[in-house]
Amino acid sequence: MDGRIFLQALRQITEAVTGELDIKKAMDILVHKIRLTTETDCCSIYLLDSFRKRYRLMATDGLSQSAVGKATLHFDEGLVGVVGTTGEVLNLANAPSHPNFKYLPDVGEDEYQSFLGVPILDQGSTIGVLIIQSKSRQQFGEQEESFLVTLAAQMGSIISRSREEHSLEDDELKRIKGISSTGEIAIAKALVWQPDTSLDDVKIQKTEDSTLQVDLFTQVLFQMQIEMDKATLKMQEGEKSNAAFGYMASYGKLLDDSTFSDEVISCIEQGHYLATSAVKFVIERRLKDALIQGQDDKVIDIKDFGQVLVSRLVHACNREFDIDEQVVLVMENMPAAMVADLPKDKIVGFVATSQVSSAHASILARDFGIPSVLGVKVNINDLDGHTVIVDGRNCEVILDPPESVIGEFKQLVSQSKEQQDLFSREATEPANTLDGQHVTVSLNAGLNQNGSEALQAGDNIGLYRTEIAFMMCDTFPGEQQQYEWYSRILEQSAPKPVCMRTLDIGSDKGLPYLQSKEPNPALGWRGVRVTVDMPNILHTQLRAMLLAHQKYGNLELMIPMVSCMEEVHFVKSAIIEVANELRQKTGKEVTLPPFGVMIEVPSTTYLMDELSQEVDFFSIGSNDLIQYLLAVDRANPNVARFYDCFHPAVVRCLKGLVDKAKEHNKPITVCGESAGDPLSALLLLSLGYTSLSMNNSFIARIKYIMRRVSCEDLQKLAAEALKLTDGKSIRALYDAYAANQGLGKIMSSYQQEIKAIIESGEKTDNH
Repeated sequence: MDGRIFLQALRQITEAVTGELDIKKAMDILVHKIRLTTETDCCSIYLLDSFRKRYRLMATDGLSQSAVGKATLHFDEGLVGVVGTTGEVLNLANAPSHPNFKYLPDVGEDEYQSFLGVPILDQGSTIGVLIIQSKSRQQFGEQEESFLVTLAAQMGSIISRSREEHSLEDDELKRIKGISSTGEIAIAKALVWQPDTSLDDVKIQKTEDSTLQVDLFTQVLFQMQIEMDKATLKMQEGEKSNAAFGYMASYGKLLDDSTFSDEVISCIEQGHYLATSAVKFVIERRLKDALIQGQDDKVIDIKDFGQVLVSRLVHACNREFDIDEQVVLVMENMPAAMVADLPKDKIVGFVATSQVSSAHASILARDFGIPSVLGVKVNINDLDGHTVIVDGRNCEVILDPPESVIGEFKQLVSQSKEQQDLFSREATEPANTLDGQHVTVSLNAGLNQNGSEALQAGDNIGLYRTEIAFMMCDTFPGEQQQYEWYSRILEQSAPKPVCMRTLDIGSDKGLPYLQSKEPNPALGWRGVRVTVDMPNILHTQLRAMLLAHQKYGNLELMIPMVSCMEEVHFVKSAIIEVANELRQKTGKEVTLPPFGVMIEVPSTTYLMDELSQEVDFFSIGSNDLIQYLLAVDRANPNVARFYDCFHPAVVRCLKGLVDKAKEHNKPITVCGESAGDPLSALLLLSLGYTSLSMNNSFIARIKYIMRRVSCEDLQKLAAEALKLTDGKSIRALYDAYAANQGLGKIMSSYQQEIKAIIESGEKTDNH
C-alpha cells in the first residue's frame, strides 16, 4: 500500500466514522472502507462482551450478514481469542493451519486463508478485535498492520464514548409488563440466551468427508445423552424439579429415537451434506409432519431440540453459560434440553419473551423456585448485559434502574426474607383466630408429588392436580402408573385427607398427545367436559384412584369445571360402575371416597340446592369463577386490571355460595390465588369461609395472619362490605383493618411500596 494512499484513506475513514452518531453504522462504514482500501476480501469487527466472556461478530464486509450479532467465540477461542488475550497483532499467511484456528461453518469464511487481526483497545484494555482476511495465502505488510492499528485505536475511543452516551441518554425508568409471572423479586444483570446459530439460518452445504460429519454428529448426540442422563438422575435423586424432569424426558425420547439419528446419518452419507444441513433437513421434515397432525406442543419440542443440536454441532461444546456471577436468564423460549447446562446457583430469575412458550417456561421457573416474568414484549438484545429487576408479584421487568431504586428493591427483598423467616417459625402452629375460630389451611399440590410438605405446614392436601403428571407424559398414562402416583401421595399424607381432582385439561393446560384447536379455549372443551367425552380415560383414572383409596382410605374425589347436573350424574355413575367392577374382580367390598365438585362456572351458583343432594363437599376454583363472572381474561393485559376479587358482584357471589353450603351442611373450601393472597384471605374469612387451600409458599404467611385477626370483627366488616358498590371501597375496608392489627406491611400494600419506590426513582432521575 502506498504511504500517501494510506494517509489519505486514514483521514477519510476517520472523518466518516467519527461523524456517524450511530455506532452500528460507524462500524459498517469502517469495515467496508477498510476492505476497499486494503484491497482484501473481508474485513470484520468482533467486540468483547465482558459479561459473557465472549467475542461477538458486530460488523463485516465479506462474511455472512446473517451471522452479525449472532456468531460468537469464547474469549480464548480461535484466532480472535489469541489477539484478544495477548493484546498483540496476529499476521498469518495460512490461518487454518494455526492450532487455535476455530471453524465456524455458518459465518462463511471457508475460502479465506490469510489473516491479520489487531486488538481494539480502550485505556489499555482489549474491547474488540479488528480483522482483515484474504482468499490468497499472503503475509500482510507493515503498512497494513499500521493502518489497522491506527484505525483500531480510533475505534476504541468511539466505542467507549458511544457506550457512555448511551448509558446517559435516557434516564426515564423503563418498566415492561409481562403476561404472567411467578415468585418474588430478582435483581441482576440480564444474560440473553439465544442460539449462536439459528436453525433457520443454517446453509445447505455439502462435504467431501461424510465419515467425519457422521462422527461429529454421533459424538454430539452421545454427549447430549450423557448430560441428559446426569441431569435426570440428579433430579430423581433430589425429588425436586419433577416438572422439569418430565419436560426434559420428551427430549430424552428424541435423543433415544434411532429413526431420527438414522435419517440424519443417511442424509449425510447419501447426500454428502454437512451434519448441520442434514439435521436441518430431518428437523424440517418432522416439523411439517407435526404441523399437519396439529401437534403444536410437539412442534415446539422438535424445533427446540433441532436448535440445540445445530448449536452443538457448530461449536462442538456448549460454553454459553460460563459465568461467574448471578444473572437473570432472558430467552425467547428456553429449550428443555438446555436445562442440563444451566448453573442453577447462578440463575436468580427468568424473563421469557415468547407467548407460545410461556407455559413451559413457567413450569421450569416454578420448579426452580425463582422469580419470572413471561410474555414480555421486548427485543431481547435490549436487555442483554443490562441490570434488570424481575418483579414476579407485579408481573413486571424494570430495565436499568438507578442505584436509588435498586437499593430500595434490595431492602424490600431483605424485608421479605425477614418476613418469611418470621412466618416459618410458626408454620406448624394451628391457624386459630384470636377469638378461637380454626381455619383449615391446605396445600395445593401436583408439581411436586411429595406429601411431606402438607404434613409439615398444611393441614391436608386440599387440591391435588392430577393433570400435572399427565402433562409430563408422552401418552395417556396407564392404570398401574396412575395407581403408583396416587398411592404414593395418599401414603405420604395418611391419615390426613387428599382431595384429588380428576383430569382437568383444556384452555392453558394442554396435553402434547391430545390436541384441540379452538377459537376460545377458555370457554371450550376443558375440565369434566373432556372426561365425559372420553369415558375410557375417566374410567382408567377412577379405577386407579379407588384402588389406592382401598389401601389408604384418605382419598377425596372431585370433578372440575362443572356447569350442569348431567355432568355430575355421569361421573357419579362412572364411579359406581368402576366400584362394581372392582368388587367383582377382587371379591372385596369397595369403599367409595367422599365426592365433590368445583364451583368455577357461574351457572353452578344457581344449582347449589340440587348439587347439595349429590355431593359431599364443594371447592371453589376462585381463579376461573372470578374470570368468568367478570368476563375478564387474566392473561390479556388489556383487561387484566378488571380482574378483582373485591368486586361487589364477586363478594356477593362468594357470600351466597358459603351460605348455601352451610344451609345444606356441606363443607366448602376456596382454592386458587385468592386463598393465598393475604388481603383476600381476610375477605374470605369474613364471609364465612374457614377452609382455604393454596400453594405451599403461601401457607406459613396465611397461618401467621389468621392467628392475628378476629373472626367476629371480620364478620362485622363483611356486613359493611356487602352494602358497598365498588371494589376500591371494599378493599379499603380490609386494608384499614389489617393496618389496625399491625399487619399492614404483610398485606397488599406490597404493591403500594413498589409504586412508591418507582415514583421516587423517577423523580430522582428527572433531577
